[in-house]
Amino acid sequence: MKILHINSYFSTSGLFNQLYSRQVDSDIDIDVYVPIPHQYPKDRLSTSGEYTTVSQNHHQLTRWIFPIKHHLILKDLLTRYDFESYQLIHAHSLFSNGWLALQLHKKYNIPYVVAVRNADMRTFFQRMPWMRKTGINILKYASKIVFISKNTYNEIFETYIPDSLQATLKEKAHIIPNGVSDYWHENRYTDKKTNLHQPLRIVTTGKIMALKRFVELAKLVQSYSQEHSPAELHIIGPSWDDSILKELQQMPVVTYHGKQDMESMKKLYRSMDIFAMLSYPETFGLVYVEAMSQGLPVIYTKGEGFDNFFPNKEIGMSVNHKSQTEFNQAVDYIRQNYAQMSHQAMEQIQRFKWDKINQEYLNLYQLITKESINE
Repeated sequence: MKILHINSYFSTSGLFNQLYSRQVDSDIDIDVYVPIPHQYPKDRLSTSGEYTTVSQNHHQLTRWIFPIKHHLILKDLLTRYDFESYQLIHAHSLFSNGWLALQLHKKYNIPYVVAVRNADMRTFFQRMPWMRKTGINILKYASKIVFISKNTYNEIFETYIPDSLQATLKEKAHIIPNGVSDYWHENRYTDKKTNLHQPLRIVTTGKIMALKRFVELAKLVQSYSQEHSPAELHIIGPSWDDSILKELQQMPVVTYHGKQDMESMKKLYRSMDIFAMLSYPETFGLVYVEAMSQGLPVIYTKGEGFDNFFPNKEIGMSVNHKSQTEFNQAVDYIRQNYAQMSHQAMEQIQRFKWDKINQEYLNLYQLITKESINE
């Protein structure tokens, strides 16, 4: 089987290596097309693999004008591959990547699977109502639809899919989360101590950028520390915005650890009490699962990608990312139920194994190609 992956997200996230390497090991012939703007910093690229083509083919400013940007990308894409050789296309987002897959489907009759990310919902369906028809059209022609989170599935069908298409699209829909590196499965912290530090140690991980809302999180921790009980916020990750980093470093509750490798992150996590990240929007958030593997209960954004994977108060708590009251309640509840939630957090990462997730995708691919042959 030969598959073309269209994945603009591969430019910023190395997690897709986990899927692609397994597909290669499964004797799947893959190519991965990664469109990026001319202005994208090469040192931030997360792509790898001989199967990958990174193409700088549009100006950064065209991101605000969907037709111009994507016609430029399509023009480039059509020169890159022999499309008659592909049995399937996997588009890793609904709008940006899915629109390209739809054009290739119309031109070459190649079936495609499309992923629906939280960013598709928040950016396009929610803020650009004129794009909703385009998104629904991409879903209609897709052979299969993958939702990265249950929350995105629920909100898309409850809010944006017309009644006449509900049954048809639900029949094609699957919820398949991302996985975490085998390292975190192989290094689960089964000896987590349940006596909490004083001050309480809260840790978060991610690129220092506005999307992650670390300043807002730091303010929540600072207020909790001043009004309830002493607490610290430890931040792990590279700085993509030095002005945000400077603001964080001026806050007394913040300790910045910079970018760390997995071994160093593991050691830091094991010295912490709670993991919190309140980014918005958030497609999934693998860092929650990585932290869970080290016995850390997690605090996550209500209504975003990680929400609804687990019942609230099982492995952590969801909160409104703007609510001090909800944040305080979450921290207090976790403190009171720490032993149970820590154990459950560590145990529940089993569902996020890449081998299992890769097999789910392979099953989908095989089903699509069989259906295509029978048409």
